[in-house]
Amino acid sequence: MLLVELKVYRKADVPRDIAAQIRSYVRIQWPFLDTRGRALWNVPVDSPARTFVVLDGDKLVSHAEANFRSVDHAGRTYTVGGLSAVFTFPAYRGGGFAIEVVREASAFLDGTDADLAMLFCGDPLTSTHRADGRQSQARGSCTATRRRRFCTRVW
Repeated sequence: MLLVELKVYRKADVPRDIAAQIRSYVRIQWPFLDTRGRALWNVPVDSPARTFVVLDGDKLVSHAEANFRSVDHAGRTYTVGGLSAVFTFPAYRGGGFAIEVVREASAFLDGTDADLAMLFCGDPLTSTHRADGRQSQARGSCTATRRRRFCTRVW
């Protein structure tokens, strides 16, 4: 029987067993993000990033991260919120879990002072994000949603 639960953590506070599962998936799916350092989960304690996970007992089902970057443009510094490392383990795909973590992470970002929020995804995932009210855009273009501009970029 599937007993799933959504949990939200400050990224610095993610329990080690969950962090290991996140890191393992990311290392395989996005190897260019992996570093050769020995640290499993090296996050500054003051990081405002949040980790959104759906768990089935101790097993990670789905994940999304909300993080922030500062971007300087035309003499001004902007805070950019981003959704990253959105994934669902293959055995759980099709259950709406990615939509759930993206929706929660988006709501979190919408409640921050970020000037802009972005999600980058490939063609196979655009239908997932359309189901959550976003539109596929041309490379590098943006669309407005709620009080923020929400950008997508198709790789």
